[in-house]
Amino acid sequence: MFNPKGHKVPCVGLSIGVERIFSILEQRMKTFGEKIRTTETQVFVATPQKNFLRERLKLIAELWDAGIKAELLYKNNPKLLTQLHYCENMGIPLVVIIGEQELKEGVIKLRSVASREEVAIKRENLVAEIQKRLFES
Repeated sequence: MFNPKGHKVPCVGLSIGVERIFSILEQRMKTFGEKIRTTETQVFVATPQKNFLRERLKLIAELWDAGIKAELLYKNNPKLLTQLHYCENMGIPLVVIIGEQELKEGVIKLRSVASREEVAIKRENLVAEIQKRLFES
């Protein structure tokens, strides 16, 4: 048919039900109460204080340099509750919280969105701790 000389051309065909696969995955996630992740972001950088955009940008650059997928809201004065709700809605597993008190003490708060457990970690150990938690999950 495609060869003008009438030679037979061998071929192979394949079909998979992509739509069915996604339907099954969505149903399983709903059954077990798991949130469907809508982003690849692993860590969200948040702050409870106003005018901390510069510090958040420094921190997110450090995470990006370590190969961690991170994001933040680019508003200058976002509310902490708004930032935490964003993480829950998007399925982001970890939140890094930086504020005045944390800067003074040289620590960063690391919060698990699912369990709402929060721990203070020294700034220099933050990347290693995040990588450890992401590897475990």
